[in-house]
Amino acid sequence: MYTCLKNVQILISLLKQYGIRHIVISAGTRHTPLVHSVEQDPFFKTYSVVDERSASFFAIGMIEQLREPVAVCCTSGSAAANYVSAANEAFYQELPLLLLTADRNHYYQFQQEEQMIPQEGLYAAVCKKVVTLNHVRDEKDAWYCARLCNEALMELFDGKRGPVHIGFVVENDYPVRQGIVRFNAETLPAVRKTERLTLESSPEEWKRWAERLRRSKVLIIYGQRGPASERETALIEAFCERYSCVVMTDLLSNLHCSCSLHSFPMARMMNAEELKALAPDILITMNAFSISELKYKLGNPHFFREHWHVSPDGQISDPFKCLPDTVACSPMTFFEKFTALAEPKKQNAYLAAWRAQYARIGNQGSLNDEPVAYSSMYGIQQLIRRIPDGALLHIGNSNSIRLANYFQPSEKVTVCGNRGTHGIDGSMSAFVGQAHISGRLSFLILGDLSFFYDMNALWNQYVGKNLRILLCNNSGGGIFHSYPNQTNVPTLDEHIAAEHHTSAEAWVRSRGFNYLSCRNKEEFDRALPQLLAEETDAPVILEMFTDKETDAECIRTINSTYLRLPPPTLKQRVGSMLSEDMKDTIKKFLH
Repeated sequence: MYTCLKNVQILISLLKQYGIRHIVISAGTRHTPLVHSVEQDPFFKTYSVVDERSASFFAIGMIEQLREPVAVCCTSGSAAANYVSAANEAFYQELPLLLLTADRNHYYQFQQEEQMIPQEGLYAAVCKKVVTLNHVRDEKDAWYCARLCNEALMELFDGKRGPVHIGFVVENDYPVRQGIVRFNAETLPAVRKTERLTLESSPEEWKRWAERLRRSKVLIIYGQRGPASERETALIEAFCERYSCVVMTDLLSNLHCSCSLHSFPMARMMNAEELKALAPDILITMNAFSISELKYKLGNPHFFREHWHVSPDGQISDPFKCLPDTVACSPMTFFEKFTALAEPKKQNAYLAAWRAQYARIGNQGSLNDEPVAYSSMYGIQQLIRRIPDGALLHIGNSNSIRLANYFQPSEKVTVCGNRGTHGIDGSMSAFVGQAHISGRLSFLILGDLSFFYDMNALWNQYVGKNLRILLCNNSGGGIFHSYPNQTNVPTLDEHIAAEHHTSAEAWVRSRGFNYLSCRNKEEFDRALPQLLAEETDAPVILEMFTDKETDAECIRTINSTYLRLPPPTLKQRVGSMLSEDMKDTIKKFLH
């Protein structure tokens, strides 16, 4: 019988799958759920050494002979502190020592509770990975616990070896009465073990993974990255020729090849049935973040069989909550090695199917020439379609990056943005730094809150004549007006959208800019050529004044007209005007 505690069940299940069978145990109570469970399982070989310091060095001696990971396990309190010496020894000898320490809930920390010391920092400086497995109360807790456990155990086997620390929380009366000594599980949960392919993996292992790809429809979500070189582009196309593969990109991907498709408008267009029909067998993610909503739609529910994540450090990146397999190498090495393991196919029917779907957007996949009413979207559309080749385009976060991804600039334009944290701060400062170093004609698209938040970016000596800024000023955070669930918030503009009535004119003129402004299409169309001019006597800014509600309505219109998304139903419109209390009252009345 196994413990009733799910976090300990998950740990034991993965210990078995990773082949960690030797566990040196010291006396105590808190770790009873794990100790008694592994005692009852014939897979494990347990050893009793009372002194934790001696136990951990005993385990080191075993590792040196077995050449495989060995675990030590102790109770809470000062017992865990006795592993410090051995953890340091294992670090310098590069030995895979697994430290398993029981603990109480962290909310007891520094509350005059017994057997509580800060465990997470005990060996952090010398451990490859430190995680804490908290109590599992629902499926999300179970996924998180399994992910952390996989991340930790993988580090015992890959790359430079060293110690790993897994703490597991045990409470007397949580989640069931006397949970610490209750054993009522006859089987362990089915927990997925994450596999990792590395450059040290055998040729046979690489061939096995390549065969998985060869038998599958493959979709790559290619996240934010600098412009691909000719060699890199050729590698990606060669990979797609050998496997049934489609590469999904957005503006920040900076990738243009025969097998890539701009995914932002497509993701907004497709319904669940269409997406299911084109879903991949294997979904591969790589590089930094993607703007596209495709990753969310594919993951809820899971419209794919497997998820692989490619990164140089083999990180488990799991936005789909399915515990992915990982490939520990750079994306370009990934393409190069797998390309060498397969022959070209006669045709890529999977890519053809996606292209057919893509052609249904606007004018055969492009919204660059579709009619758009005067709004922030109109200004961004007109600028993006006219930015000259060789220019740099930096896009601010929030509404700016979303609106820009409806359209496509020339393939010879480099697109950048601070998308790592999705915050609005620092967009203009990063743009000024890029423009100064590159010396290229450089364009920035950003909203008013981003501009005023970072206005000191123009207060330095590196603002050059090559700067061109389109400032979309709709007097606040216009993006919040496009969220259906925000429209019934009476103070939306006051605190959430931060409404204001400020212009950038005085500040930018004082900083030596040529200032332009517009409030309708005619004024914008007259000002745009001046913003696009390559030779000017000063940097140029065009402040475009629009209305938040008009901007939001324009998004809804283009979604329903060109992306075939239905406009809100009467029920949805009425629902958006009702408060949550009123909705609850109506539900109670109807029932």
